[in-house]
Amino acid sequence: MNTATQFAPMKKMNKVIDNIKITDNFYLLKTDGVKNTRPGQFFMLRAWDKYPVLSRPISIFNVGEHLEFLYQVVGKGTEILKNLKKGSPINVYGPYGNGFDINVDSLAMVGGGVGVAPFYYLSKKILEKNKDAKLRLYLGEREGQNLESLFSDLPIDIKVKKGGFVTDIIDFDKHKLYYACGPEIMMKKTHELCRANNKNSYISLDLRMGCGLGACLSCSVDTKNGRKRSCKDGPVFMGSDIYE
Repeated sequence: MNTATQFAPMKKMNKVIDNIKITDNFYLLKTDGVKNTRPGQFFMLRAWDKYPVLSRPISIFNVGEHLEFLYQVVGKGTEILKNLKKGSPINVYGPYGNGFDINVDSLAMVGGGVGVAPFYYLSKKILEKNKDAKLRLYLGEREGQNLESLFSDLPIDIKVKKGGFVTDIIDFDKHKLYYACGPEIMMKKTHELCRANNKNSYISLDLRMGCGLGACLSCSVDTKNGRKRSCKDGPVFMGSDIYE
């Protein structure tokens, strides 16, 4: 028995509602399924039998009438996801992880590429709780991509960096709290800049996961408080817990 199915809870098969190409090799997958989800949590998606061995951990992009997942095609698993059609069966295990705190009134979010995925639902839930919250998204992406279009219906301030380093455009005068998700080099730099400017940072780790339940230990990470499981104890950690 493979690791993913060994630790996955038994549940009814889900189905694909839609699978939309957004830009370049980014897709928005909509499925039916559980709705009680916190921003920053993730699900283990699986639309195959034995290979690939592991299910794919995908952050929740939005929860509404359906579950929505923003993903980038980078390997065999996501290539299979890309080819799913409306009505296709898919296993959606979760939600897993701790998620982001939504009790904030001022927040800057720093996302690189598919790392922006958790920030739509996060922004939505913060604004539902506090319509006057001041939210800014710093989005780093390649030339020709248009991920910012996914956020066009939200009243948030968006700053886009095409190519280069999104950390070059972060303003540390507007907010006290910064959430980051994306390439590790970007998250580490965000934390270092926050520390230099006396700001607090939280990061969402994107590590290879086997089960999502903390049983296989494949996503363990060193923190200032010892080894932690990013699927169970995270994926959201204080930047200072990981980088210093």
